[in-house]
Amino acid sequence: MEVPPGVSLKSLVAGFVLTKRTEGKSPRTVEYYQDNLRRFLWYAGRQGWSDDVRFLTDWQIREFLGYVGTETHRWGLEGNGSETSQRNASHSTVRHYFVVLSCFLNWAVGEGFVEESPMARIKVAKSKPKVIVPFSNEEISRMVAVCDYDYEHNAKFLGSRNRAIILVLLDTGIRLSELLGMKVGDINNETGYIRVLGKGSKERVVRMGKVARKALWRYLMYRSCKDTQELWLTEEGKPLHNGGVHSLVKRLKERAGINGSGNVHRFRHTFALNFLRTDKNVFNLQYLLGHSDLDMVRRYTATLGMEDALRAHEKASPADLLELK
Repeated sequence: MEVPPGVSLKSLVAGFVLTKRTEGKSPRTVEYYQDNLRRFLWYAGRQGWSDDVRFLTDWQIREFLGYVGTETHRWGLEGNGSETSQRNASHSTVRHYFVVLSCFLNWAVGEGFVEESPMARIKVAKSKPKVIVPFSNEEISRMVAVCDYDYEHNAKFLGSRNRAIILVLLDTGIRLSELLGMKVGDINNETGYIRVLGKGSKERVVRMGKVARKALWRYLMYRSCKDTQELWLTEEGKPLHNGGVHSLVKRLKERAGINGSGNVHRFRHTFALNFLRTDKNVFNLQYLLGHSDLDMVRRYTATLGMEDALRAHEKASPADLLELK
């Protein structure tokens, strides 16, 4: 196959994003690819690399991945929205960029724009799973109490909205992208059923209980923009975005005196572990979480096994059983 001369990286990124959009990828997935590749183009421009894709080397990509992994002030960002770029990136973040670049350059090979992907000579190990730590019941109660305080002190909209967000996340285990993709018409507040659009544009129905339903009903009473279909809004009536939810959870944790790590996704972990404690059917959990396989569910069952083992040790500690003084 003859390779076209002088195809620019910028043009290829635009073509790749368009391809993903026409393939039916969800808007959040397309945005994910676009944001990661936009930052790659920013770095390439800053370094003065050639915009001709044929001259992109594996060493340049290694340099970029090294920048992601070690630079503490990435992308030239300052002020609000730059917090996550002002600390060292995790290994999983580096791997995210590696996967996106691999997907992009493999596509470029398949389309005949380059003969070989430079990613073929680069290895980035998969991240090792961390111990899953859920929010405790006390931590959830303290965050809800902050929301209730706001509601009772003339912040009816924010207090009711934030309470509803926390309880819907806790009670359904949905992803942040699924939460933000919810429309008013997706909710049946009588049954508690919610239609969500998951990864790969796969639709499923989840359920919330009475407490979450009541919180959502109260929020809808103070949600004044009746013509807007997006469920979650800002005080200005604009759709709430990822950064807004991360910021509100971070502020609630700070005000509630919660110092542990973890943010929005931790609600998903909390839901999964609490669900398994009550219902041992891993296939039910797999469906509710929207996983295509049982790999992540097995991590949750392993976490429960660890908890059971630690509780058992309280009764079987060899040193304690000696009754030494």
